[in-house]
Amino acid sequence: MKVSIPELKAKMTDVLLKRGYDKNDISFVINMYLGGELRGHTSHGLASFVSFAQSEPEVHDEPVVLKDTHALFALDAKGASGNVIGKRAADEAVRRAKAEGVGTVLIKDMDSWLRPGAIAEYIAEQGYLAVVINSGGGTSVAPPGGFDPTLGTNPIAYGIPTANEPLVVDMATAQHAWGQVRLANKYETPLPPDAFYNDKGNITREGKEAYSVKAFGGYKGYALALMVEVMTGSLVGVPMMIESTAGSTFAGKLPRRGAVIIAFDPANMVDPEEFKKQNSELLADIQKSQTLPSEEIRIPGVEAGKRKAASEASGKVDIPDELWKEIKSL
Repeated sequence: MKVSIPELKAKMTDVLLKRGYDKNDISFVINMYLGGELRGHTSHGLASFVSFAQSEPEVHDEPVVLKDTHALFALDAKGASGNVIGKRAADEAVRRAKAEGVGTVLIKDMDSWLRPGAIAEYIAEQGYLAVVINSGGGTSVAPPGGFDPTLGTNPIAYGIPTANEPLVVDMATAQHAWGQVRLANKYETPLPPDAFYNDKGNITREGKEAYSVKAFGGYKGYALALMVEVMTGSLVGVPMMIESTAGSTFAGKLPRRGAVIIAFDPANMVDPEEFKKQNSELLADIQKSQTLPSEEIRIPGVEAGKRKAASEASGKVDIPDELWKEIKSL
């Protein structure tokens, strides 16, 4: 059903205020969940917000700054919400990029944010090129030639400023994010084909049977997942290959994790406005290239951005009836 975006935001704001979120952080947190839904990433959208809102807030120690230099900010989150830590970390990365040309943030032991793409978008909207990665929260990706879960889905996101809205790409290094399993179990729908293994090594489309998922692009995707596992694991002092049996439902509690954020100031080398202009021209030139029969040119992140813009222009978002009932009951 079509639901009013202002009504959704008002409800989410009320829930976040009651959970103790600072009003200055709320719009960022809302975009973390609603932004995923608007972009068509339903496994990382409002269904996740419902489970977040229904869970008991955790008590944790105050985050501790481990290193604070001109170029690097390192933080032990002590289990704090990635939704808040992510904004703080992004601000620290941007502050350093503005002063030094590049800003890097390392995070350990955070309760996950939902989408690294939301962090990348937040940075790119300020005119900086962003790269954001985080550990995927429990083993799920099978290695080439095997079917045991070994690495997290370990997403990679980037945000590129353009003359219009930033180009934001947010992707798991698995063929599909494990959130697809949660959606399949919540709504009793089939998993995508030829992506998930059961515990016998056979392909399954039953969410309750999902044991592991293929890496995207075969061994190349697995290589990227391995890089992210190290950069958000041993590099920041977080255990790797963490087993998690809680990740197949939205009610499950996932392990704490690590993350890396890098922001680049284009003014180091070029005029920032020319940088944005050239990026827009690049996308336009790609879309003018020749298509295969019955195909169209697709640039990662562009269609998701169009879906978001269309929903925002209409003022409504299409979500399942059951989900809207759950949100209204929060």
